[in-house]
Amino acid sequence: MEYVWWSLLLLGLGLFFLVLEFFVPSGGVLGILSGLSIVGAVVVGFLASYSIGAGVLVTALIVVPVMLSLGVHLWPHTTIGKQILIQLPESSDEVLPTTEEYRGLQRLVGHRGLARSLMMPGGVVEIGERQYDAVSAGMPIDPGQPILVMGVETHRLIVRPDTTIVAQFAEEKSADPLAEEIADPFADEPAL
Repeated sequence: MEYVWWSLLLLGLGLFFLVLEFFVPSGGVLGILSGLSIVGAVVVGFLASYSIGAGVLVTALIVVPVMLSLGVHLWPHTTIGKQILIQLPESSDEVLPTTEEYRGLQRLVGHRGLARSLMMPGGVVEIGERQYDAVSAGMPIDPGQPILVMGVETHRLIVRPDTTIVAQFAEEKSADPLAEEIADPFADEPAL
């Protein structure tokens, strides 16, 4: 009957070392002690009787994986787990730069402009009065071609050719030298 108590004591000690391994950085020493204690519990259980040894073995085969999976699941939420593991960002805004320049580029998404250089795929675009580095979204863009800003990536605008009616009208208007005179025929006359 004495073997039964030793078997249960070793099994309990092995499970204790297993739990302790998650909270005390031991370089694997506690894990090795846990494994040796559990194997010892099974061996001593079989010395007591075949049924006790089988019972200890089945208990170890069920309890150890459950405790390991529970420990792995809960460990990142413990104090030591939070100190050792890198915490994942909760939103994509946490990993993006928060400089004023980046926020300014983000505001340009959806704006229209003109390509100032041949973009195959990188080049320069002009939006308003400023020029920006840009990358074409998969197609070459000729200089002077209207563009539409699709997004921002690594401080460069992602653009594509603007084929909307507004862009075509602006392109036709800038190509017609009389368009300015037709739009405002009294622009040269002095104000009264």
